[in-house]
This record gives sequence, structure tokens and C-alpha cells, in this order.
Amino acid sequence: MDIIKKVISDYGTPLYLYNEALIEKKYDILSGALLPDSKIFYSMKANPLLGICQVLVQKGCGVEVASKCEMEMAMRSGCRAKNIIFTGPGKTIDELDYAVKTGIKCINIESLKEAKIIDACACKYKTVTDIFIRINPNRLNDGAKIKMSGVPSQFGIDESQISDTFFSELNLLKNIRVIGLQIYMGTQILDASEICINTEYAINLAMIWKKRFGVTLECLDFGGGFGIPYFPKEHPLDIQNLKTGMNALFEKYWQNLEGMELIFESGRFLVAESGLYIVRVLYDKISRGQRYIICDGGSNFFASSAFLGRFVRNNFPMSSIPDSNEKENMTVAGPLCTPTDVIGQCVSLNKNITAGDYIVIEKSGAYGVTHSPLMFLSHERPTEVIYNSDGIVRVLRERGSIKDFLDGQGNV
Repeated sequence: MDIIKKVISDYGTPLYLYNEALIEKKYDILSGALLPDSKIFYSMKANPLLGICQVLVQKGCGVEVASKCEMEMAMRSGCRAKNIIFTGPGKTIDELDYAVKTGIKCINIESLKEAKIIDACACKYKTVTDIFIRINPNRLNDGAKIKMSGVPSQFGIDESQISDTFFSELNLLKNIRVIGLQIYMGTQILDASEICINTEYAINLAMIWKKRFGVTLECLDFGGGFGIPYFPKEHPLDIQNLKTGMNALFEKYWQNLEGMELIFESGRFLVAESGLYIVRVLYDKISRGQRYIICDGGSNFFASSAFLGRFVRNNFPMSSIPDSNEKENMTVAGPLCTPTDVIGQCVSLNKNITAGDYIVIEKSGAYGVTHSPLMFLSHERPTEVIYNSDGIVRVLRERGSIKDFLDGQGNV
């Protein structure tokens, strides 16, 4: 609590506060529960702050990126190009050209057409570019909150489309080399057994490819989807069960995995619980019998808490400063001119909360500012800071200014 009060005093609100030691702890927990000798790649989309990326790269993470800018940010964080994987369904020719020229570890192809573009780029630079084939598997993952397999999707190549003809066409491209398979079945998975089933599915698919198509893979990318509990009745991912399941898979398949690089991706699990979103109460009002708390930051800086784009909403865990044992249900809203700017609906908070107090939203370290409609109503971007185990605070991103919104604009 002291650190929260200090950063509020020093940097004002709205504010994001990250706990560096917790990020490092989450990395250690996850890396200790996966297949032996596997490597974690940080899914930068979860939180692309340079400083967050640096923490994880220093722990040994590779980085999974989804744009040219993320590629550049990953390298500026200290990540070697050969530890970067580029994924995404709509990579532009410019982005693919940059990835090839930079010499990153590999590009996940989402279609044969994309493979042909990569081949042309590599031919231009007289090089051979390594690729993974991203598969949309036949299996539907029932344990994922957001399903990304077994359904029609812009992601990956349908498993049923992989054939002798597919590999024959791929083999005509002399400036690419298939080194891996990637399957990402879904996100926010809280059932360890589901993750193990997904992992075994990928192993078996690699074995089938080897037998049927003569493909020998150097890498297996099992994707991620490791979840955290946000809401009532959700339970944490059972790390011990995950470790037990992974060890059992390794014992069963170690001969098939020997010599392969084993990769898992993670974003939310590594960083979500490290972050707090802190806003200041501006007004306290009653509307038709319902109490509203209006704050200086809302869904424009944290769309996830307002469940924008979702049909069913819930509340992130939140509290107030100061707090009290006397609670009352109230709705927490931001400053935006839209009824969707509600970051807490009928939440139990300090009954005596008033202007000048603060709301702290927990588990805000993933899909925060950069997942939000930052430009809506042109409020200055929030400050983002991190503190380490010694209590040293560093600014990761300074507060925005009006200039940010004017840059690049022209007069009529």
C-alpha cells in the first residue's frame, strides 16, 4: 500500500503500476512446470512496454511479435533477432520483408500465399528464411475462454488442408525452410489437463507429419493460453497438475522429442497479475437510486475492465484507497461521453468513498493501455511505472500530452 500511495503522490493518476518481482516470479513458476528444456516466448501483444519486455528477456524469454513495430521493440529490449518469432494473420509485404532482412528466428505462416511472399523476399536478399506452419487443428478446445482452433478462423491453415499437394507446393519455394509447427488452440485456459491435451495433440501431429509427409521438424511451438483467475468461481491454473502432466508427456514421448526445440508462448500469465490500474475519484452521484463513482480514467485506458466488445460483462477485482469495512454497491465509471464507459458495475466498495479517493483495479498488467481506445476523447495517456523488490520505481512510459494528439495532423 505504501508503494501505491508513493507513486500516486509522485506521478498522479490515471496510472499503471507494475511489480517487477511478480513478473519474474510468474516466469519462474511457469518455466518450472513445462516440458523439460522447453523455452518460453513472451507474447508481446499482452503488454508491449519496452521495460516489461526487458524484464522477461533478461529472465531468458524469447519474444513472439505480431507487427514490425513489435519486432523493433523486442530487439531494443535486448532480445536477439534469432529469439524472435513473427506471427499474425495479416502480415504486410513490408513487414515480411523487414522480418526476412532482419534475420529473425522464424515466421509463422498462416497460408501458402504468405509462404510465397516470404520466399520472394528471401530470394531478394539471397537468403533462406525459416518458417513454422501454423495449424488450425481439427480439435475444438472446450477449456479455452476464447477458442482459436476447431472453428472457422483467420488464424492458421486448417489441419484438413495439409496434404502431399500442400508440401509439394511448399517444396517448390527454395528460399524458405520449414523448421517447425505451431498450434495455438485458445486463450485464458485454467484447466491444466486441457493444456496437456493440447500439447500431446501437437506432438502426435508432428509424428504423423514425419510418417506421412517425410517432414522432420526442428521445433515444436505449442502456443500458450495459460490463464489467470479474474472473476468469482474461477480458479488458478493448477501448476502442480500442469507439471505432473508435462512430465508424463515427456516420459511418454521423449524419444520423439529428442533434438527438437520445444516452445511455449505466454503473455497474460506472465504479466496480468503484476499490474494495477489506479484512477482518482472526481465525483460521487446518485442517479435514479443508483450510486455512481466518476473517475479520471476509464475504458479509454483499460477497455478490458469495461468488457468492450463482449456480450457478457463482469468486474475485475478492485478496491478503494482509503478502504473501509463498511461497503456499499456502486457503479464505477470513467470520464467519457458514452454509457459503455463503466469499469465496475455494482461493485462493493467503501461506503464513504468520496472525491479525491482512489480506485485500484487489480490484474491489469495485460491487455491494458494498448488494448484500449486511447484516442477516444483525446485524454492524455496515463503514466506507467514499475517498481522492483528494492522498492525502486522507474517510469516505463511518461504521461501523454496534447502534443501527442496533434502530431502528424495537418491544416485544411
